[in-house]
Amino acid sequence: MGPAGVCVACGGDGSRLAAEQVYCARCRWLRPLAASYDLGLEAFLWPADAEVMARLQSIQPLSAAARKVSEGLGRPWLEAAVNGVRLSEDQLPDVFALAVRAARILGLTHLPEIYVSGQNLWDTMTFGSETDAFVSLGSVLANLRGKDLLFVVAREMGHVRAGHALWRTVTELVRGRRDAGSILGGGVMEFLNPAKLIQSSVQAPLMAWKRNSELTADRAGLLVVGDMEVAERVLMQWALKSFPLYRRISQSAWRRQEDESDDATMRVSEWMMTANPYIARRLKLLRAFAASADFAAWREVVAYWTRDLPDFELPATSTEPGAQQPRRAGDMVRIICVVCKQPMRVPRAALQGRSVVKIRCANPQCRKVMAVKARRPPAPGPETLTPGD
Repeated sequence: MGPAGVCVACGGDGSRLAAEQVYCARCRWLRPLAASYDLGLEAFLWPADAEVMARLQSIQPLSAAARKVSEGLGRPWLEAAVNGVRLSEDQLPDVFALAVRAARILGLTHLPEIYVSGQNLWDTMTFGSETDAFVSLGSVLANLRGKDLLFVVAREMGHVRAGHALWRTVTELVRGRRDAGSILGGGVMEFLNPAKLIQSSVQAPLMAWKRNSELTADRAGLLVVGDMEVAERVLMQWALKSFPLYRRISQSAWRRQEDESDDATMRVSEWMMTANPYIARRLKLLRAFAASADFAAWREVVAYWTRDLPDFELPATSTEPGAQQPRRAGDMVRIICVVCKQPMRVPRAALQGRSVVKIRCANPQCRKVMAVKARRPPAPGPETLTPGD
């Protein structure tokens, strides 16, 4: 840092960076999508989330303890406990680029540190304080691609933007990593003893807030990707802890289950048994948000300001000598920049099913955005026809 804490790399406001640079690697500053871009927190904040968080902050002993815990442990201790790989422009750059994209769309001024961790394979966690947060992505979820992974990353950026890091840290420390994070986690008899009742009086409001905070994060993720089908697929796979099982789910039967999710018994069960909202009610609420006029209006804002963003800020690999190459060449497509002739490789899967994909050149001195059109396969001729064609 320079005088008065000003970043020597970007000047604290990006003034020392090239116009095409959207991120400062030194202080993690993010360039806004535009000088006039302003995505208010109300664009995705679940109302009950704000109400319960205000209630938590009003409990002075709990609020004071939360800050003391966060300050006492410190971010280095929490980051070490994650035990993961820290993302950067040269470490899992495809995932990192999605995080930068989501953070800019949601209006973050600085990018939180992001880790991929094998500690909790199917979990994502946002820890830290009100002013300094970091994100941990479970290594299984990091295997998602494209919009599916963008939805997961955007949810965590939503947690950061909504100021959830402090209370999520406290919630995890209070309830521990017990299976299901339930008030009844130790059984009914333990729940009925006086000590457990006292513990539950603290745990219950934290769990209530965490359930509501997840709904805020879902809305943030949906606002970024703009596709309810993506959100549903990812949340279902996440709840089932299985990628292939989702394809076998009957959508009509599932919608009937969603319709029953507001049953009073289900609501009580959710309150007693989990720190996460049940998936049926969760998707029903998210679907209602996706159909709302507010969502449509905010999506227009996001779509307008992201219309010129490339689909991929950073290609997966370079073909320069010495660069690490993918093991299966058939999974990648070789592309040459039309300006600087930089060779690049991008995942073939990223091009499938799309007529045009915008890709930014990997050369930091160029950064040209190219519209890549998928090549149509040749029409079958006599030599390519097989019986039955």
